[in-house]
Amino acid sequence: MSQATPTRRRTGGTKRSSWLTFRRRLLIVRLLLGGPASSEAIIEHVQRELGDDGYPTAAAAALKHDLDALKGEYACRIIFHRDQGHYSLEDPGELALLDISGELLEALAYLDASYPSGSALPEQAALRGLIDRILRLLPTRQSQELQVRRYRSRLTIPGVTPGRIDATVLATVRRAIEERRELAFKYWSAHDLSVPQRHRVAPYGISFRPEGFGYLDASLIEATPSNGEPAYAVMDYRLDRIVPGTVQILPRALPETRPDAERHRLRYWLHPSLARRRDITAYFPGTEITYYDDGSAVVTATVSNLGLARQILLRYGEGCRVIEPQALFDLMRATTTGLAKIYGNDG
Repeated sequence: MSQATPTRRRTGGTKRSSWLTFRRRLLIVRLLLGGPASSEAIIEHVQRELGDDGYPTAAAAALKHDLDALKGEYACRIIFHRDQGHYSLEDPGELALLDISGELLEALAYLDASYPSGSALPEQAALRGLIDRILRLLPTRQSQELQVRRYRSRLTIPGVTPGRIDATVLATVRRAIEERRELAFKYWSAHDLSVPQRHRVAPYGISFRPEGFGYLDASLIEATPSNGEPAYAVMDYRLDRIVPGTVQILPRALPETRPDAERHRLRYWLHPSLARRRDITAYFPGTEITYYDDGSAVVTATVSNLGLARQILLRYGEGCRVIEPQALFDLMRATTTGLAKIYGNDG
């Protein structure tokens, strides 16, 4: 009776090899989702991520085998553009890893319609790139459904002249915020007609608003010539109004906590035509609203930037009357007097 041939124990090598092969192919797809890449760039990317477990000596042949496998096993549509010398991923096929529907798909359609390509604002352009990356991970069926939904609702973002925000201004402002240091620049405010003012500020953040402009959130330390704002007044500077070539990061570091600006108690009255629905927008910190039987309302809040408060309250037109502070009342009176000169009856 012959002895049975001994069974060879598995060492796990085949399993590990298969795992590394799959990971390598996944790295290729991830890279191509970000845009076209040459074979050299793909190999370099894989080697950087996997090190000694990356491609063997004959890397070009192994890469071709991986690309063929992605096409055959996962129905990925990968095209080599011979004239440009790179590969592009046209469709991830079965590797479309997202599966969203219902409200989530509606939300993605909303973002897709709201942020078109070609925005001048960097954050909006980056958001468009993120949306495109997500769209490429959707199965074909959901991509088609999204195209149907995308025009049902959208955030209206007015067009902005390309290049309006100077790139150097934006980069310098961001660096000052990251390094927590004071910033100085010349600035065209809405009331400067001849020369811009020099502002020294404590910068804290950048925001991009739906109306199409970018703003620097900062506390004013000093303005030359003075614009009447108190020290550490909270200001929103439009980035496109900062004069290119004048931005300086100053040596002085910002304090650990943001200094409090001089604050004013704000009270204003709203006409019944604006208040009777009892859905007044709270524009200011600490807003409290008292409604009256005749439909009118009195709003109480706290403000530090009287100029900004004036701009906001002017939206109400003749339906709003400032009660206090006196300084804001005087600003509103000066503004309405100027408007009366423009629109008054010459006769």
